[in-house]
Amino acid sequence: MTKISNILSLPLFSIALISLASTGTSRADDYSCGAVAGLLTTTTAEQELFYLDSDKAWKAVPATGLDLTTSEARLIYVARELFANDQRSGAIVVKTGRTIASGAIDPPPIRKRISLNRLRQEEFETCQRSRDLTSFQGSVSALEYDWHHDYGYDASNNNDGYRLTQFHTGYAGRRDRCKETDNTTFDAPLRWDWRSNRSQFSFDQGVVRGGFNSQIMAGLNVRGAAAVGSVGLADQRVEIIKYRTNAQNVACIPVRVKLTGANFFVRINDLEGAPAGSRLIRADELSRQLRR
Repeated sequence: MTKISNILSLPLFSIALISLASTGTSRADDYSCGAVAGLLTTTTAEQELFYLDSDKAWKAVPATGLDLTTSEARLIYVARELFANDQRSGAIVVKTGRTIASGAIDPPPIRKRISLNRLRQEEFETCQRSRDLTSFQGSVSALEYDWHHDYGYDASNNNDGYRLTQFHTGYAGRRDRCKETDNTTFDAPLRWDWRSNRSQFSFDQGVVRGGFNSQIMAGLNVRGAAAVGSVGLADQRVEIIKYRTNAQNVACIPVRVKLTGANFFVRINDLEGAPAGSRLIRADELSRQLRR
């Protein structure tokens, strides 16, 4: 395993049996935005999440979680641009899984698999890197995934590392700048903000909020770092979806999730999302519990 990529660079902000499907592209003026148009009552939230209830009506997913009558949830994630009054592109990370019940067996990370999915997205291919595949489906060990996203190590020289490299991709961000989903450039080290695009893929919510677990260990290429984010979790799945906001500065992204058991969650990270204000700051992770 090689050392972290660009860990000291300073530019700012630069499921086992789980089914999560999206359209692969997001057209912010399509049916998805029309379906929830009447629910977008606030203009101050940079992200919102809606679900289709048993009466075929769209409603906001409560912050306390969602109780379902079926094992499948149809969701629409709404990204709103508040920082600048311009249309922009971006990418979201959708992470799903369930917390293993107390006393249940938790396989070691080397034996646990995390499913990865990135559908073909023709609208937003202009920033793909030369090595990028147009789409990807596969899985990697939780150990490899956590090393890469919890600590910032480069992908290993093995099959799992190769799959991680195929999964990540280039995308168009703010001002149509080309960015990378696995970029490790810290958001604002002078303000002690050590988050990066890659850290947003972590299942460790502490890493998502604060950046890699051990920048020193990664920078020194110390291999003793243990998997963290995937400990205690099962049926983990990750998807990358690219989008572009519309003339109203919103994008509505459909997501379909199939629950695999109790303590199920969905977590969404908008790599270009930001709250309103005079300073560009990365939006927080949106996390919801789904119950049946």
